[in-house]
Amino acid sequence: MATIKDIAKSAGVSVSTVSKALNRRVDIGEETRRKILTIAKELNYVHGASINNSNNKKTENIGVIFCRESQPLSLNPFYSRVLEGIEAELAINNYNLVLHLLRDEKNVPLPKMLREHQVDGVILTGVFKEDFIRKLRKTGVNAVFIDPKIPIKDISQVLIDNEHGAFMATQYIISKGHTRIGFISGELDRLSFFQRYKGYKKALEYNNITFDEELVRSGDLEKGYNHTKKLLVLENRPTAIFSANDINAIYGYQAIKEANLRIPHDISIVGFDDIYLAKMSSPALTTMRVYKEEMGSIAVRKLLQIISKEIDKEITTMIPTRLVERESVRDLTE
Repeated sequence: MATIKDIAKSAGVSVSTVSKALNRRVDIGEETRRKILTIAKELNYVHGASINNSNNKKTENIGVIFCRESQPLSLNPFYSRVLEGIEAELAINNYNLVLHLLRDEKNVPLPKMLREHQVDGVILTGVFKEDFIRKLRKTGVNAVFIDPKIPIKDISQVLIDNEHGAFMATQYIISKGHTRIGFISGELDRLSFFQRYKGYKKALEYNNITFDEELVRSGDLEKGYNHTKKLLVLENRPTAIFSANDINAIYGYQAIKEANLRIPHDISIVGFDDIYLAKMSSPALTTMRVYKEEMGSIAVRKLLQIISKEIDKEITTMIPTRLVERESVRDLTE
C-alpha cells in the first residue's frame, strides 16, 4: 500500500505538505492540493484506511485535540506553529492526523475518535477543564499534553520552562538598568501565566528590588492594550514592562503610542513566546523564544514511544526558552 512518503516523492513536495492536503488544511494552495490528491488516487492511497480494519491492532491514526476559547486555531500564532510540528512528525512516521477542535465549555463530551477507539493515541493542547481530563483518563487512551493550562498528574506532558524563562526575561530588563518593571499577562489561574509571574517576582527578589502590586496587571488573554494603559497612568509609572506573552505586548504598543510615548526611549517592553509578529513589530520586540514546532514534534515522539511501550510510565519533558534581543529595550546604564 502506498504511503505518505510515496506521495510526497511523486509530487515533489514535503511529507508535511501531503499531510495538509490529505487532512484538508486551509493553509495550502488549491493547485498543490489537487495535484497531491490526484497522485494519491493514482497510487491507490487510502487515507485512514485502517480505522475500520478489525484485523489491525493499530489504526495508524493519532488524534490531536485542541480546546480553544474564542480565536480560531488557524489564527492562533502559538498553537498553529505547535500543530505544524505535530503534523510534520506524524507524516514522517507514516501516521495520519485526526484533528478535533473543542470550545472551552463545561461538560464537553469526548470526541468520537476516543469513544470509538479510532486512534492509537492522542495529543492535547489548549484550555481543558478537569471534567474533560477525568473522562479522558477513564478511556485509558495513550495521551500526551502540550503546555496544559492546569496542573495534571499521571499523564505525559511537554512543558515550557516558563518560570526560568520569565526569570531570564526580567533579569535581562534589570541588567539594562530598570528597577520599576511592570508585569502584564492573561489570567493568573492559568499554569503558564502563573509560572511566568513567579519567575518575574523571583528576579525582583534576587536583585533586591521591592515587589509592587500596582505594577501587576492580569486578566483576559488579549487585554494587553488596557493593561498597558493602566500602567502608563500611574503617578510613578514603570520604565519597562514584561509581558507574559507577545500578544499582550504587541497590543500594548498601541497604548504606548496613544500616550505619545516611544519604545524604547520612553518605555521598554519585553514579551514571551517569539511569535512571528514579534520581529515584525516596530520596533522589533525583544522576547523569550519558545520552540513551538519542536514541542509538537517531541510530543509525537513521546506518544509513539508510549504506544510502542518503549516508555512504560508517564514522562514530563521540559523545553527551555531563549532570549531573543531586538529593539524594544533601552539601556539605562549607558
